Amino acid sequence: MSNETNALLALKNAWNGAIAASDRLRELAPALGALAEDTDVATIDLETYRQATLAHAIAAEAVRGLVEQLQRHTAVAPQGT
Repeated sequence: MSNETNALLALKNAWNGAIAASDRLRELAPALGALAEDTDVATIDLETYRQATLAHAIAAEAVRGLVEQLQRHTAVAPQGT
């Protein structure tokens, strides 16, 4: 397997992870949106929201870091390698 193939697989996997994390946020959106404005924050499952947003942030950062790494690699590598 070439370096290009490995890089593409890594990008696809990182992207899919970010999409999955985003889907989790989307799953939680209706419940959060349905909360009455006078809801006591202490009664909300904040840990679930913390975990979902943390997973999303980590996944997005992983994709960003990989893309930046690939940009640096392609900027210095001669075409066709």
